[in-house]
Amino acid sequence: MDIDKRHEQEMREAFNVQMKALLKNADRFRKTDPVVRVGLESELALDSPGIAPGEMEPVRDAIVKCVADDIDVELGAAQVELRTPPLRLDTPGGFDVLKSVYRTRVNALETSAKRHGVSVLRVGANPFLPTLGTPRTNKPKYQMVPNFYNDHHDPRKNTLIGVGKRRIDIGDAAVVSLFQSFQVNLEARSLEDACDKMNRSFMLSPFLLALSANARFLQCADSGMQDTRVLSWAMSHDTRPIADTGARDVRVVSWEKSFDLRPSRGDRDGLRVGLPPRYFKDIRAYLERAGRFPFILHAPEAALAIAIGMTWLDCRVKFIGDSAIVELRSLSTQPTIDEELLLTLLFLGRLEDSQARRERLLPIAMVRKNRVTAMLHGTGRPMWIMNDRGEPQKLPFKDALRLELSRTKAGLERLGLASALNKDLLRDTLAKGNPSDRLATAIGAQKNDLITPDAMRTALLHTGMLRF
Repeated sequence: MDIDKRHEQEMREAFNVQMKALLKNADRFRKTDPVVRVGLESELALDSPGIAPGEMEPVRDAIVKCVADDIDVELGAAQVELRTPPLRLDTPGGFDVLKSVYRTRVNALETSAKRHGVSVLRVGANPFLPTLGTPRTNKPKYQMVPNFYNDHHDPRKNTLIGVGKRRIDIGDAAVVSLFQSFQVNLEARSLEDACDKMNRSFMLSPFLLALSANARFLQCADSGMQDTRVLSWAMSHDTRPIADTGARDVRVVSWEKSFDLRPSRGDRDGLRVGLPPRYFKDIRAYLERAGRFPFILHAPEAALAIAIGMTWLDCRVKFIGDSAIVELRSLSTQPTIDEELLLTLLFLGRLEDSQARRERLLPIAMVRKNRVTAMLHGTGRPMWIMNDRGEPQKLPFKDALRLELSRTKAGLERLGLASALNKDLLRDTLAKGNPSDRLATAIGAQKNDLITPDAMRTALLHTGMLRF
């Protein structure tokens, strides 16, 4: 698939006009009241052994039709996304309201799915679908965008993922339809605040990812990794010529090197996916970077929204009405609503603490190392952290986490949300390990073993990740 050059030029011109208008009206996004507004988004997968993958889309659509509020289809024919409205957390009982609204919407989806004989999967990676040629939703954008990346992928590049002898081919951009994420949306107080929150979120998110990794199994095979979601996305959407990636061996020198997504000196912008090459100086730099990538879709009236919608960074800023919203995107869907709400509080508290102390940002190269460590090893390896002297220091994960949690609790105190933190759930979650570890334990298979679909469903039921 090639992009029509005339359409691309129209999109780029419209994007520049819309970007300049947004920046010119920066005061529109400035908030004078210390209001904390948060909304949640959750992608969920649907599963039924009696329905072939290619036949799930009409069933999925019927399920969605029966759920009234804020639910939509996603790229995968077996995927849905539900949302809460933005809700204030700085009022008495505000977090309880968010919890109630979120739970009500998830319960409505599960009830509708059960009525149609379908289960809901609360996993970051659907283990039952093929990684190549997985069925997509029949909408133009869900055909055009993956096709563009497939057509422009250098065939010499490695597209095998996994540690050990069993490797899984993820060389189809539609592979992202297997992956589900949980996203926190936080309203910023200004464009400057939005950029600061985004940069700090890049720094902080690897620790949350290590705790919440939930995308280990693909095609009922153990990848041996803790979370394959964003790494698969990056590899399948990398259209750079192999000479620009700096790869010395396309067959993989080592896992850390194969997942080093830093751009070469000649590749200023890197990938749409994951981390940017550097922290953003300001919101203009963020928008300009978003506008440098191919638009693929043609809708000039929505050029800015399309560019941001295809900014698949671990965190991004989007604009709705007069709100600049910071969206954390790096976390997989969790086994329970309560665990997702726990992650929400951990994120909000740690971010508030970082901003309040004007904490120095960890060098982006160390953030990248933390991110790869979390995806490959979860909580099993040391990670970089900014110590109390404002210096980078590599610590065993437990020691680093202890410091991160103390900072998180200080931030929650400042936000008035300390009482909302479920300390028993936090202790239990830390004791049990991340969801990938729990599922691997429930399956009981050796690394790289193939798992039968029946054994996988049994393990998912045991861990609460398969909901009838």
